[in-house]
Formats: sequence, C-alpha cells, structure tokens
Amino acid sequence: MTTIETIRSALRISHTWTHGLAEDMRDAAMTAPTPRGGNHPMWVMGHAAYSKGALLMMISGTPNPVEHWKEWFEGGSEPKAEADVYPTYDEVLSACDRLHQQALDLLDETGEAGLDQAPAMVWPELTDDPDFQTKGQLFLFTAMHEMSHRGQLADARRAAGRSRLFF
Repeated sequence: MTTIETIRSALRISHTWTHGLAEDMRDAAMTAPTPRGGNHPMWVMGHAAYSKGALLMMISGTPNPVEHWKEWFEGGSEPKAEADVYPTYDEVLSACDRLHQQALDLLDETGEAGLDQAPAMVWPELTDDPDFQTKGQLFLFTAMHEMSHRGQLADARRAAGRSRLFF
C-alpha cells in the first residue's frame, strides 16, 4: 500500500464513520452529549466542515469555502444551544460531503510525490509544529481531526436515547 492509498483510506474511513453518526442525529442535532452541555452534533459537524476547509486551504492555498462559518465553528468557539443561530443541519452535512470530496480530489491532484512538499501556507502558531510541515501530514491530520470528534457524536447519540453502536 502506498502512502497516498493509506491517506485516502484514512480520509474515507473518518468521513464515513463520522458522517454515519451525524446522519443518525438529523432529528436531534442540538443534543448535548452530557448533562453539563458539550459539543452537540450541529457544532461537531460544523466544526468538522470549517476545519477541513481551513486545512485544505493550508494545503492548497485556496480559500476556505465555509470561512463565513468561522464565528460559529472555529476551534475554541462555544457551542450555542439555539439552533436558529446556525446554518441548517442539512447545509452543514452537505458542506461536509463537498469538502470530503474536495479533499480526495486535492489528494489525487497532489499525488504521491507531492505529499512531501511544504503546504501552501501554515498558520503562524503552527509553523514549528512537526505535524504541519508537509502536505501529506496535513492530509493525515485532516482525517485524524474528524475522527477525534466522532466520540462526541457517539456521546450525543447516547444522550438522545439511541442504542450503542458496534463501532
């Protein structure tokens, strides 16, 4: 298996597994994962889309297509309890799907040899971070970031009374 095949698999698995949980929460997108609040599915998926757009921007230099969502979904933002402050859940899930496809397309465009190239840009606070030095590392981080939030969706599902999943 080549590096690009490994990264493609990681992107596919993280998207499929995370998106599956998110789809199941269409009727309960504002469910907090704990009695003390937390990242509800709307915030998790909006954050996943916003972050993926930002990571693809670092790789390619092209603007984040959901940059206008920054105030709601950037890292460190606080989830709001009111659904009407956000885009619709359908818009968020659709953006996740589009950005996933853009990531796969950009990966193909980058090619195996391009994975070791420096990204088009890296945020100043990350320039010395070893995980942000190549396009390949950023693609892998993109997959890992999405998967890291999957547990929050699983917790929200349980809080909404959904049954436990096998994986």
